[in-house]
Amino acid sequence: MSYDGEESSRRRPLRARAARLLPGDDSDDSTLRWIAPAAFIGVVAGLGAAALFGLLHLCTGWLLEGVAGYQPYRTTAEGGFRTLTGSDRPWIVPLVAAGGALVATALAVWLAPEARGHGTDSAIAAAHKDPTGMRGRVTVVKLVSSAVTIGSGGSAGTEGPAAQISAAFGSVIARRTGMTREQARTALVIGLAAGVGAIFKAPLGGALLGAELLYRRGMDARVLPKSLIASVAGWLVFGACYGFEPVLGAHAPQSLGGVPGIALIALVGLVAGGAGRLYAWSFYAVHNRVERRARRAWSRIAAPTVAALLVGGLGLLVPGVLGTGYGLMEGLTQERVLRDLPLLVVIAIPFAKIAGTALTVGSGASGGIFGPCMVVGAGVGALVWRLAEPLGIAPGTPLVLVAVGMAACLGSVARAPLGVLVMTSEMFGNAALLGPGLLAVLCAQGVAGRVTLYKSQAERVPSGAVAQAAVRASVRGEAGGVGDGGPGRDGGPVGRAPEPRGVGGADTVAVGASDPVAVSASDPAAVSAPDPVSVTSTDPRAC
Repeated sequence: MSYDGEESSRRRPLRARAARLLPGDDSDDSTLRWIAPAAFIGVVAGLGAAALFGLLHLCTGWLLEGVAGYQPYRTTAEGGFRTLTGSDRPWIVPLVAAGGALVATALAVWLAPEARGHGTDSAIAAAHKDPTGMRGRVTVVKLVSSAVTIGSGGSAGTEGPAAQISAAFGSVIARRTGMTREQARTALVIGLAAGVGAIFKAPLGGALLGAELLYRRGMDARVLPKSLIASVAGWLVFGACYGFEPVLGAHAPQSLGGVPGIALIALVGLVAGGAGRLYAWSFYAVHNRVERRARRAWSRIAAPTVAALLVGGLGLLVPGVLGTGYGLMEGLTQERVLRDLPLLVVIAIPFAKIAGTALTVGSGASGGIFGPCMVVGAGVGALVWRLAEPLGIAPGTPLVLVAVGMAACLGSVARAPLGVLVMTSEMFGNAALLGPGLLAVLCAQGVAGRVTLYKSQAERVPSGAVAQAAVRASVRGEAGGVGDGGPGRDGGPVGRAPEPRGVGGADTVAVGASDPVAVSASDPAAVSAPDPVSVTSTDPRAC
């Protein structure tokens, strides 16, 4: 028997057992049939997030704190809040950061080049193009390379690695159990949601992100119940390992400060939207330049190494640049910590974090860009409070302005305002932040415009009219129907619009589709029919 035959025979029992739990085909997409698969994917994603968190803690303690003697801010979730302690050997900090970037990037280039850079966009691209194509080795390579990069001082976040790791788990599970393409896409998306929700201890925010993050406009509400199941399962597993306390500590509701306070919230939203635009532009300016010039393996390793030297030096001047910066976010909510920082340092925090992350992740080092954008927004909120407080118009503490700055800066450029807003509230354990956060996010979106951090996002969820036309063509067997590669409008298959600028391109940040009807996903199976309960359906047979 050939190797392929042996492999197929080994997989048959697994697929047969999985078939009893999975929906029979794409027409049976009920939440009830997805309870077991979604919970399983969530558990695996939670374990992956726990492994990433634990390994990052070890690498930070060994490299940045042990070798370099530099203790960054630490969050409540990392063992209790702690302020920054500088190194008595400052010259060694850039060397440790460069050494970590060298080892981590070499590992990624050698074993899994797709693990370079930020992981969320790769997961979004896989969901649209090839949901069963993510390799299993990505989970291990991304976990190790991200932990070493960030643990040695690289400016990056944990959510990108968590998203790619968990999405890869979902993709592998889908492939091994013989899921259809649409089921595999759902498995990948709910894996992504569960990983992000677990690492931030924000299950509801993670579930909403799973429904929002694939599109620049709108959300795929049909995936939301499955994302919620997976996200809660991942949160339970992660919480069982590291506790359920909010990431940035539990905070009681704070006064908004009346009309002046509301005006400051709107101001924070406007400034945070501009900061988000600058963040996205800076990241892609570095990323595109490196991708064009670093063609050989040695140059792809050298670019992050040199960038890490610069980031290490910058981190000695401005707090919060080295590592995730999440501890600084919590510190900025405390009046005492914020007052102790010189005003020039507070002004420099957003710009330094933008530069540090663009250099670290934009050059090809492994890490996320989601979390650092929150740090930039927190810096904006802290700066506004610091300037307004002597005038007597600021709220009593910086908490509200810092929190709404986080939600506004990230929500506007991630194109996921609702998920990010809810996630921010969960990170502080304070639902009272939803109201002021909504105002700030709306103001930020007006400034951010069509800019996005994730160029693989589709423009919008396919409309019901386009989906119905595609299904009718498929049922009638007309030439050019969905999936047969025949010509449709604009010379392409029915249901697939011309690819908008920015989707899959490397030279643009602000994106816009030229087709007002339907946009985007490279997967013709993703064209969907309307669902009377949810916003969209990902199943063409459901209409």
